[in-house]
Amino acid sequence: MTTTNVNHSEIVKSMKPKIGELICKRDGYNRAWVNAMKMNDPRQEEFWQLWKQYNTQVETMKEELKFHEIMAQDKKYATCHLYTDAHAYEIIEEKSDKVIKVRQMKATIKPEAKVALRKSFVPGGFFGRTDNDLQEWICESDESNPIITIRKHKDGKWYSSCGSRFTIEAQPREFRD
Repeated sequence: MTTTNVNHSEIVKSMKPKIGELICKRDGYNRAWVNAMKMNDPRQEEFWQLWKQYNTQVETMKEELKFHEIMAQDKKYATCHLYTDAHAYEIIEEKSDKVIKVRQMKATIKPEAKVALRKSFVPGGFFGRTDNDLQEWICESDESNPIITIRKHKDGKWYSSCGSRFTIEAQPREFRD
C-alpha cells in the first residue's frame, strides 16, 4: 500500500492537547451560560453561541483525530454505507488527507452464523424476519474488484464519485439487512 508523506502519528500527538484546550474553553462557556440563565443575565445568548461554536470545533477535531489514529495503523479499512447495509473495503492507497483509493473486499458469512440466522427466522410480516445481530463475516482481499477513489467533502464525510457514503474504520465491517 502506498501512502503520502503525511505522518499521522505526529498529527495525533499534536491534536490531543489542542482538543483538550478547546474542551476546557467549551466547558467554561457552558458554566457561564448556566450561571447567566440562573441570574437572568442578558449575556446568556452570547455564552450559548460561544458554547455552540466551541462544541462544533471539538466534535470536528475529534472526528479528524479518529481518522488520523486509524490511518496511523498498518492495515486500514473503509465501509460503504447503503441505507442499512454496510460493505467492507480495504484502503489501497492514500493520495492525500482528502483523497483515498479503496477496493471492495470479498465477504463470506461464517457457516455457524448462517446456521444461527436460519434458526432465528420468525415467520410474519411480508416474508419474515431474523436476528441480524447474529451476522459474522469473513472479509478477504479481492484483487478482481475495481479500485475506486473516495474524497473527503467539506462536511467531513467521505464520498465516492457516484455519491456513496464511506467511513474510515480500523476493522473491515460487513452487514446486510
